[in-house]
Amino acid sequence: MTKSKRLMELMIAVNKRRRFTVRELAEEFGVSTRTIMRDLQVLDELGLPLYAEYGPHGGYRVLNERLLPPIMFSEQEALAMFFAYQSLQHYGALPFSEESVTALKKFYYYLPDDTKQKIDRLQERVVFWTPKRQAAVPHLKLLLDASLQGRPLRITYDSREGPGERAIQPIGVYSYNGYWYCPAYCFRKQRYLLFRVDRVLQAEPAGEEHPAVDLSEYTITDWFLPPPQQPPGPGGDAHGLLQLEVRLTKDGVRRCRWESWFQEELVVGEEGEGLLRIRIRHDEMDYYTGYFLSLGADAVVVQPPELVSRLREAVRKLYDAYGAGETAGPP
Repeated sequence: MTKSKRLMELMIAVNKRRRFTVRELAEEFGVSTRTIMRDLQVLDELGLPLYAEYGPHGGYRVLNERLLPPIMFSEQEALAMFFAYQSLQHYGALPFSEESVTALKKFYYYLPDDTKQKIDRLQERVVFWTPKRQAAVPHLKLLLDASLQGRPLRITYDSREGPGERAIQPIGVYSYNGYWYCPAYCFRKQRYLLFRVDRVLQAEPAGEEHPAVDLSEYTITDWFLPPPQQPPGPGGDAHGLLQLEVRLTKDGVRRCRWESWFQEELVVGEEGEGLLRIRIRHDEMDYYTGYFLSLGADAVVVQPPELVSRLREAVRKLYDAYGAGETAGPP
């Protein structure tokens, strides 16, 4: 076995084992312990973070910030990987922002020159655009880590009623239209709620004494299922679903079809008008108020009554803001 092949296989072996002795590796590769020591020194110089443990039960172990073994890509796979990373560039914040930048630079640096030229040309013709929001999300990574570890957090959240404290257990995080969102179980309201991450003013672990809920069977993908199909909350179904019914004009139907989650529930008549019936959570009320208000007279909400009241209040405020019927003229 050549030295280069042995080094590659050695890197794969130590990444899998995470803890090993020089003698174990020497026996596995059929070389002397002196040769393995030299090979480990080469890997260490390449950046593989090894830690030596001394004593009768000592050996080596790989630290968490370990290097992954080399992976071979075809040119088309390399292009796909690059633009998968490139699609993140318009996000104002990422839970792994620094790592994504360094990974992209490394990936691009080692590509052949002709592949780099293809990528450069494609960057002038293809872009994955997302509105870049200026709102800071300092607690994004903490929310993601808490969802991975099943750990409750205490947060201060700037809701419709103003800043307030609560305990939550995140399900995960996702990005939509440039904003980051965190579905979570709220211990105060004992149901699942959606939190916008830039409105989380403070966040910290709730502590070992705070009870946790088992969300291992509730993934971030489940959050996007229709509410009746989602896993029930701890202690039973506590979604508090509301029936939404909206009458739509022909133009309203066309605009609603832009939203992927309205496709199956939207019923279109022979003349092109439509009727939308879906079940929504109470914490989605703000979103639907703004959304159907933006459709104007092309969408008339029939129920739930609370959403109708919110829309009427929003229209009244607009009416007052524009002079309560006064005709605007030149100054």
